Order: sequence, then C-alpha cells, then structure tokens
Amino acid sequence: MKKIAVVTPYYREPIEVLQQCHESVLTQQVHADVVHLMVADGVPNDAIDAWKVEHIRLPRAHGNNGNTPRAVGALLADAQGCDFIAFLDADNWYHPGHLSSLLRMHESSRVDICSSLRTFHRLDGSNLNVSEAGEDQLQHVDTSCLLLHRNAFPLNNVWFQMPNEISPICDRVFLRAALHQRRSIASTQQRTVAFRTTYEVHYRTAHEVAPEICKSKEEDVRKALSFLMSVEGVQKTVEKLGFWSASW
Repeated sequence: MKKIAVVTPYYREPIEVLQQCHESVLTQQVHADVVHLMVADGVPNDAIDAWKVEHIRLPRAHGNNGNTPRAVGALLADAQGCDFIAFLDADNWYHPGHLSSLLRMHESSRVDICSSLRTFHRLDGSNLNVSEAGEDQLQHVDTSCLLLHRNAFPLNNVWFQMPNEISPICDRVFLRAALHQRRSIASTQQRTVAFRTTYEVHYRTAHEVAPEICKSKEEDVRKALSFLMSVEGVQKTVEKLGFWSASW
C-alpha cells in the first residue's frame, strides 16, 4: 500500500479551524496509508497532541508564510519513506475524494505532480461563489492542491531556499520552480480543496466587502512582486533558487 504524507504548517489558527483541517484528512477514503504531519511554527497548540497526527514543534516562528515548517514536514515525510506528499494549509480543508482523485490521476498519467482546483470560502467557512481564471487555466496551483510523487521530492528544497521576501507568493514560486525543472504536472480539474480566502480580490469579485485582514494580505503580495522586479530581488532569487521567471 502506498503511503501519503499530508503536511500542514500552522501558527495561531483557532483550534476549531485546525480541527476542521485535520478531520478532512482523517475522512479521506483512499487506498493508501495516510499520515498527517502538523508542524507548529513556534506556537504549538497542546490539544493537537491528542489527535491522530505527528505533531512537530519548531522552537520559534519563522514569518515566511509556512515555508520553513512546510519544508521540515516534507523532509520528515521523505525520511519516513512516503511515496507521496500532499500539503494542506491550516485554514483550508479537503473535500471528500480529494486524495483519491489525485492518486487516480497519478496512476493513469505517472506524472511527477498532480493537482486539483479549489472552492472558495469566507472566513467563517461559508461558500463564496467565485473562481480564479488563472487557476482554471492551470497557470496557478495553490499549495493545498498539490500531490508530489517521490520523483519530485527534491522540489521541496524550494520551500527553504526561497527568499523570505517572496514567501507571500510561495505557491507561484513553487510552480515556477517545477516548470523550470521540467517536472511533469497534471490536474484533475476537480474542485476538491476548500480555500478559506483572505484575499480582497475574491470578495470584490463576489461583490462583497472584504474583511479588514484582507488589506494587509494583498499588500504583502504587492511587496513580494515589487521585490521580485527589483535588482536585489532578481539577484537574490537567482542566487537562492537558480532561476528567475518573467511571470510569477
């Protein structure tokens, strides 16, 4: 039986949000051994010790959008001999059939990376009826939508090599790294990940007023893109990752 690790970095999310995330992993019906690694980025929640997870506690917060705990979780999954690594951010959750659909995609295509699409949700978890054109056209893949086969595990170095200044767009950087390394990628084109959005653009698209938290989130993205376009950003990105892309 194949072994899948689901890696979840977390920081200060409420326990009910973390529980929804974890329970969505527990209820996946997939012909594989699934282990959930929850990695505390410096602020561990003791309640998680009682859950069916591997609870990893990092000694301090790293402030890079979960990249360091994501990298640590992926490293442990590799060391434990997992065949696949999936990611699930702590404020998101899987819909039923997510992992099984990705596994079927791999079995039929034998690609290095399988992915899905998302449904979008307000902070309270209720459905927000929007989508992203770039995602639907497979130009963007959210981290929580990824399933990596062991062949692609070297890509996980990107999580800790990535300059902290561009961590707000870490999923876009990761996808560009995968394309740069010519990794094969396929999408189920099924919306099997629930994404709790903190991006103002999604609320605007739905003709709603965005929560206050969304303003700082989008400002972080603008700063990351601005850094990427600077001389220092180009130099640092090439030095750390070995490439720079004109499209992020």
